[in-house]
Amino acid sequence: MPVKTARRPTVSAKKTGESALEKTEQTREKLLAAGIHLFSQQGYEATSTRQIEAHAKVQRNLMSYHFGSKQAFWKACLERLSERLQERLAPALAQSKDIEPGERIRFLIRRFVRASAEVPEVNRIMFDEGKCQSWRLKWLVDHFSGAFFARVAELFDDGRKRNVIPDMPLIQFYYLLVSSGAVFSMAAECELLTGQNTLDDAVVDAQADTLARLLTVTA
Repeated sequence: MPVKTARRPTVSAKKTGESALEKTEQTREKLLAAGIHLFSQQGYEATSTRQIEAHAKVQRNLMSYHFGSKQAFWKACLERLSERLQERLAPALAQSKDIEPGERIRFLIRRFVRASAEVPEVNRIMFDEGKCQSWRLKWLVDHFSGAFFARVAELFDDGRKRNVIPDMPLIQFYYLLVSSGAVFSMAAECELLTGQNTLDDAVVDAQADTLARLLTVTA
């Protein structure tokens, strides 16, 4: 009796498999984009699973299907935001290695301000979650802001030793730096007050240059 061999997948079957994977990835991306937008605008508690799915224009229960829970989904949104910020800051750190110390710090401050403008959702969520103790704030400190604070502290210590940072405590330096993103996070208010769009390149550059002058000593 001839031995039956397993049928090889047809081209159409392969395409179907690829299409299913692409659809799954597209659904996840839609959900993450919707979650980032709503969490940064409304906060965690005010944002419902149904709102996220409706904003993403996907079927009911797909958030739970892909991420398991609202808590796990929130973490996935913050991880995605962290990736976006790192994508903008990592090249700056690499480029700054051979720059003179004083200019290096000014360069990194400017790049941080620009990254804050490009990903304003980070500061919106951080400002919102930083108001009171919660499991979300603890997670943010453990997985995001704790490492960033340590990196800023290294930069600060090096700058103080080289006399390129003014005589001020680390806490003031750090919060002056991170709070500079408020102008981008509160873009709607700023536009009503000043008539300016804070995300315009000229406004972003002015914010970056101003902060760099404030936080460093020019020889």
